[in-house]
Amino acid sequence: MPASQDQVPAIALLGECMIELREEQDGRFSRGYGGDVLNTAVYLSRLLGPAGTVRFVSVMGDDPFSDDMIASWESEGIVCDAVGRKRDSVPGLYLVQTDKTGERHFRYWRSAAPARELLTPEWRRCLDAAEQSSWFYVSGITLAILDETGRKELANYLSDAKLRGAAIVFDGNYRPVLWQNADTARTAHEQFWRLSTIALPGAEDEHNLFDDAGAHATVERLTSYGIEEIVVKQGTGPVVVRDGGETAEIAVPEIRGALDTTAAGDSFNAGYLADRMRGIAPQDAVTKGMALAGRVVQHRGAIIDTGHMQDLMETGA
Repeated sequence: MPASQDQVPAIALLGECMIELREEQDGRFSRGYGGDVLNTAVYLSRLLGPAGTVRFVSVMGDDPFSDDMIASWESEGIVCDAVGRKRDSVPGLYLVQTDKTGERHFRYWRSAAPARELLTPEWRRCLDAAEQSSWFYVSGITLAILDETGRKELANYLSDAKLRGAAIVFDGNYRPVLWQNADTARTAHEQFWRLSTIALPGAEDEHNLFDDAGAHATVERLTSYGIEEIVVKQGTGPVVVRDGGETAEIAVPEIRGALDTTAAGDSFNAGYLADRMRGIAPQDAVTKGMALAGRVVQHRGAIIDTGHMQDLMETGA
């Protein structure tokens, strides 16, 4: 295993959660919440149950929407002692429109979101609450919402955690609209890939940002950074896994009736990490990731009802 052998492993996931408005077929909007790291935290908490501690690290507002979101996360078993509350502020908001193929399109209003201040001295106590975790998880969106100083502070924080024996998990999740330019994004992503012990990239993101020719090219590039455990997602294409010097392709089962790809990658990551935190080998852990992602895309929204994945929670493998 890449992290210390805690009896009950603890993972801290650092990121943002926003209010979600989803356009329905009749033109009306439904309200929920979402954010890539938070999505992974919810699914991971459901899958691990008492076998692990899942902690979300962020800064929210002091508004009723933030109250509702935090209460919802706590009901999912997520530990929220590392969630700060900024006075007189509200979280970011995004709107989702889904086309006939199930592909989603986003519009964001997040420039003043309090999560952007997570790495400032005022909110350092949020990181302190997560310091003893044996696993840490961040995404490219986590990096994108921080300024250059914040990314430097986060890199130092994770570097110290890695020296203590923690596993550092990074999902590239590149969204060009969130970055000043591609060069800044490339520099930041490469820095955090080099910090990582587990890489969970998407092939399309890595092609768009690093011009990788395909999943195997991504594996080779990330291997050159010293990462030993790499899992490249390719949508409906095979998952490419690199572990212990060996590379394998694992076919994704056919999914019938896909409605919405929102949180497909986030839920895959949760399924994969849940099994890895239980000590299951990478190639076998991919199966849980694919099973959960396949379930999620058959329902609308980032977070599906627990009942739609109860069997995956009960098996624990």
